Amino acid sequence: MATKPMLTHEDIQGQTALELPERDMLALVTLVALNGVFVFVPVKNNDVAVQVCAQALASGDYLNCHVGQ
Repeated sequence: MATKPMLTHEDIQGQTALELPERDMLALVTLVALNGVFVFVPVKNNDVAVQVCAQALASGDYLNCHVGQ
């Protein structure tokens, strides 16, 4: 069984890291049912929030959806 070589101090120091981008604000998905019931769903990513709304709207005519921050 072959073993992996150990990293040296120089190998580790030679590594670079990218800075993480700024975090987006939380998106808030608001679902409104036909009977006026409001459900608020906090989502960390706007792309996910849009997908949540798309899925909710595809599930029937009785839901309304809004993405805000």
